Amino acid sequence: MAIMDRRSHRRSYSDLRHLIQRSLEGCSGFGSRIELDGKLDRMAEGLWHENYWFRVRARPDAYILRLLDESEDWQQGPEPRDRLIREAETLQVLEKCDFGHPTPNFICFVRYDESEPIGMIETGLPGYSLYGHEDRSTLRLVSRVAANVHRLTAQEFPHLPSSSRTEHVKSQLAEFEEDLYVEFPLAREVRDWIAAQVPADDHSCVLHGDLLPQNLLCDWPTAGVEDPPVGVVDWEMARIGDPAYDLAIVSRGNRKVCGVKDGLKILVEEYLESGGQPVSLTEVRVHELILILRWLEEAWHEYQKPVTRGHGPDFYEDKLQSLFRRAAG
Repeated sequence: MAIMDRRSHRRSYSDLRHLIQRSLEGCSGFGSRIELDGKLDRMAEGLWHENYWFRVRARPDAYILRLLDESEDWQQGPEPRDRLIREAETLQVLEKCDFGHPTPNFICFVRYDESEPIGMIETGLPGYSLYGHEDRSTLRLVSRVAANVHRLTAQEFPHLPSSSRTEHVKSQLAEFEEDLYVEFPLAREVRDWIAAQVPADDHSCVLHGDLLPQNLLCDWPTAGVEDPPVGVVDWEMARIGDPAYDLAIVSRGNRKVCGVKDGLKILVEEYLESGGQPVSLTEVRVHELILILRWLEEAWHEYQKPVTRGHGPDFYEDKLQSLFRRAAG
C-alpha cells in the first residue's frame, strides 16, 4: 500500500485507517489485529494538527488521531514535532497526577516508517467544548481550571521549557526585531513600558499555554450544570513560566472576555478566588501587549509580500494603542 504524502491536506480515509491500525498493533495492550468500529470523523483543526475521532471494536474508549499538519511552509521545521513529543510526555505525567480534571491518555506515537513521529493517538474525552459559551459561568470555569493547572508540581514536568516569571517576559521581548520599533514608534513605547513592569522571579508554575474555551470540555450529561466535570485537552503549548501568561491567552486584549464586559477583571478575580497564584491585572496586561506586538510584527511582514492575507499592520497598531491606553492609564 502506498504511503500517503506527509505534507498532503488530502489524506484518504483508507490510508488513515491503515495508519491507525498499524500504530495500535505495535502498541502495548492492543492485540495483533485491530479493527476500527465505524467511520473516522474529522474534527475541528488547530494551527498545527489534523484531528480525527474513531473507535476500536470491542473497546469502550473513543480515540483521537492527531496528525501534524505540514502543508504550509510555516508549519515546517523541528518545533511542531518537538512540541508533539513533549505533549505526549506531559499527558503521561498528568495521568499520574492528582490534577482534578480529566485529560487524554497518551496511547502511542504515529509514524510513516521507523523515523520521527508525525502524530499521536490519545483517548477522547466525553463532553462538549466551551467554545461559543460566552457568559460569566465560562469565565468561572476557565479561572478554576487555570488555578488548578498552576497548582501542579513543576518538578514533575522537567521535560517542559522552563523560565522564571522575569525571564518569561524578557525572553519574549528579546524575540522582536529592532526594525519593528523603528517602523512603529508606538511599539517602542510599549516595549519600554513593559520593561518597567517585569514581574519578580517568584511563583513560576506549570502553564497550559492555550486555555481557550475550545480546549475545555464540559460533561454536562453526567453531572449537574452547576459543577460539571471539565476535561482539559491540547497540552502542546505547555511550559513552566509566568501564570499571568495563561490568563492573557484567554483575554487577548479584548474589552469583552467570553462575551463579558470587564471580563479580564472578572477573570483575574475568579482566578484568585479559586486559589490561583498571586497575579495582578497589570501583569496580565503585559502579556496581552506582547501578544499584540507579535501580531503586529507578523502583519507587518505579511504586508510586505506581493499577495497578502489577514488584517494589515494598521489594524494591530490601533489595537495596540487602545490596549496600551487601558494598561498604562
